[in-house]
Amino acid sequence: MTEAPDVREDPSVEAPWAMQVVLRLERTDVPTRTQLCEATAAAVVTLIADPRSQPGGPWEPSVEHWVGGRIRKIVRRARGAKWDLTAELDHVEVNRDGAQVRVFLPGPMDAVPDTLAKLQLTGTEPPDLGEPAPLHPAGVTVYVTPEVTMTVGKTAAQCGHAAQLAWRTMTPERRIAWQHAGFPVRVERPDRAAWADLAATAPVSVMDAGFTEIAPGTVTTLATWGR
Repeated sequence: MTEAPDVREDPSVEAPWAMQVVLRLERTDVPTRTQLCEATAAAVVTLIADPRSQPGGPWEPSVEHWVGGRIRKIVRRARGAKWDLTAELDHVEVNRDGAQVRVFLPGPMDAVPDTLAKLQLTGTEPPDLGEPAPLHPAGVTVYVTPEVTMTVGKTAAQCGHAAQLAWRTMTPERRIAWQHAGFPVRVERPDRAAWADLAATAPVSVMDAGFTEIAPGTVTTLATWGR
């Protein structure tokens, strides 16, 4: 494993920071978009809640530096030997219904390890078939906007952001229950009427900065959970 840099005392770090996310997309047995998005959302929160990311842990300086700035996520694709190589970097992995996702310790965008930097950002889109995960009583539901079209990478990043904001927003009791349950996430795609109703009440709303694919200010995802 690589050693996390101590960024708190380094005033020279000026490049934007990002969390690198890698979806495993082999040539066969490709998971659905929904499965990949659910796994990504769970993986993002798993890294944030990891003991190594907590105060005094080796990942805490990097995670806190990233959270304190513009929270960016870059989603890439890998298969075969390239997927295997990414295991050498600091990460957490989540497998949900056959969808495997790794999220990596955040770092500056001008210093992404070559193993990750060489991976594809776009490619053949996986099928959008199948049902979302069952609704878990301790879980979070993420809703994807019907108003715009996004690639699987963009959608996965937005679902990860919604889950991250849910973790930050919910009460400590709900946070503990979610963590103990293994961070179950259900991703749904409501129609326009349902989306408008949800947007009026959801405790988490993700507004995109507009760096890629869609216009700035677009609300991409919402998140809800039991009270």
